Amino acid sequence: MDTLIFGGLLAILFAMCRESSRTAVLGAWWAVLAAVVLLTAHHAAGGPSLGAGL
Repeated sequence: MDTLIFGGLLAILFAMCRESSRTAVLGAWWAVLAAVVLLTAHHAAGGPSLGAGL
């Protein structure tokens, strides 16, 4: 999960450095945010059943 977060932020940083359009940068930002939220919800839901209390 950490790899997705850092990879997504790195991709957004590259898009900003290449001076991509604002729409592309914001689209990438929202895509990474949605993926992180979904993975966090999945991880939190699976944690107690695996014995890893939050």
